[in-house]
Amino acid sequence: MPTSAPSSATPSIRSTAPREADETQIPVGPATAAFLDRARAVEQAVRAAGIPKPREGIFLYSSLAPGLAVDTIEQKAAWGAGYVTIAAGVHGGSSGTTRIDFGDGSSLEVRVLDPRPALTQAIATPYDNCGHLAIPASKCKLTITGASLTTADVETSNGGATVPAWSFTAKGLSRPIVVLAVSTEILQPLVEPTPPPGLDQKLEPSLVQAGWLTGVDDRTLTFILDHGTCDRDLRAHVLELNDMVVIGGSHSPLRGFCEGVGASTPATVTLTEPLGVRAVISAATGGRLTLYPHIQ
Repeated sequence: MPTSAPSSATPSIRSTAPREADETQIPVGPATAAFLDRARAVEQAVRAAGIPKPREGIFLYSSLAPGLAVDTIEQKAAWGAGYVTIAAGVHGGSSGTTRIDFGDGSSLEVRVLDPRPALTQAIATPYDNCGHLAIPASKCKLTITGASLTTADVETSNGGATVPAWSFTAKGLSRPIVVLAVSTEILQPLVEPTPPPGLDQKLEPSLVQAGWLTGVDDRTLTFILDHGTCDRDLRAHVLELNDMVVIGGSHSPLRGFCEGVGASTPATVTLTEPLGVRAVISAATGGRLTLYPHIQ
């Protein structure tokens, strides 16, 4: 199993020939000069900052609002902007403590969030686009008219789980809004990896970013590459070192004009040695990737 080594450690550069065409996956290709330059810059930045430790805890693969269903664009904009109020006299009852039940039969006792903190947590970082959509302020709002404690089935790093949740009725909504009533300190949501200080976050135009690590099996890594729909000759790349593995991808130069939007496609690379305790690092951000197998 590979062990930690200084920067002088001899790397392994995968030059696997592209596999047979697979419309569902991006093939592996020899690492381009641009990718190797970026991977080396990432290696230096990560070593200078110290290889980040793997995240610990239970991770949430589902949404914090698994039952978010709105009827109009005004309601959607109000939710995104955080223009959600709770009508006077609405009480969710005593929250107290309850438990999360996992599919393997285990459980975890947790404190139930009150309705307002649960709503704030589910909305996360508000984005006010009401004005951009020309929605009058009088219509860009949601008023909660009722709250009752229920449960929601979600996917976590511990498998399927039944989690306490709030079911909110709202004025003008045909269905309740269901949000988890458990703190994100207990069920940690998906987050972008933190880049090391000093690493230029602007990528060379031919490179594409590894979004999520979705599979680890001994010497095989599966991850999502974010790219444009017009990008040609997409290839996945990996640079192996004794204490880290840097992954990413590239494409051929764009010919002509294209209005293609972003896309995400999986890729699978095979390492020369088992991954072991080595960190999987994004060549785009320099951050350590956490395994999220339910992201597709």
